[in-house]
Amino acid sequence: DTVVVGANGDDGGLGFEQGSAYVFVRSGTVWIQQARLTALDGAPFDYFGYSVSVNGDTALIGAYTDDHAGGIDAGGSAYVFVRSGTIWTEQAKLTASDAAVSDLFGVSVAISGDTALVGANTDDNAFDADAGSAYIFVRSGVTWTQQARLVASDAAATDNFGISVALSGDTALVGAWQDDNLGGADAGSAYVFIRSGVVWTQQAKLTASDAAATDIFGVSVALSGDTAVVGARADDNAGGSDAGSAYAFDLGCDDDEDGI
Repeated sequence: DTVVVGANGDDGGLGFEQGSAYVFVRSGTVWIQQARLTALDGAPFDYFGYSVSVNGDTALIGAYTDDHAGGIDAGGSAYVFVRSGTIWTEQAKLTASDAAVSDLFGVSVAISGDTALVGANTDDNAFDADAGSAYIFVRSGVTWTQQARLVASDAAATDNFGISVALSGDTALVGAWQDDNLGGADAGSAYVFIRSGVVWTQQAKLTASDAAATDIFGVSVALSGDTAVVGARADDNAGGSDAGSAYAFDLGCDDDEDGI
């Protein structure tokens, strides 16, 4: 009965386009605004609210162009808010342990229980510029700690891994909308990771059965239990050029099944 809506271009007392997020709660058939969330250290052009996620009494809000101290412009951040009664309070600010200029950490966020997942699609890693990463954080009490940094096993420059993320229990789904694969340039992919103890391991790479160049499969992802849905908004189909599609996968299927 709780919805969080981002307004990343909202102006507030802390500056132009600092951004906000609004919480609504349902009573019967009526939705009422419960709170307006802003970052305690909000600043102009942070775009707080570009990405949002909520689970129970915890909300996670991305501010993907937040500047860090020391000249790390647009390193990006994500903020955790918790609800007590009807009051929402900022609990933590999450940043990558290896934050760098223009990583855009916070472009995508997901939360499940005491685990948060944050995408940084233009993070440069060992696989070259804008390959992208996603970061796992876990909560113990009121403290959040980075548990893992996820990268694709076949990462390449400009894949933009982390443009979208989803999380369900010990399973994470990360989109790489500009990954080049057998379908062609920018056909796109999504990667499944699973957690065992504190270790995250890539389990599968998802691609469309009819993948084609510039489909940008992975631009959006969703996950619930063993079911994953991946958006390909520029897919050509019977509706026309760039009509778009979404693909559903059964992550719990046997190895000899195609999973679609």
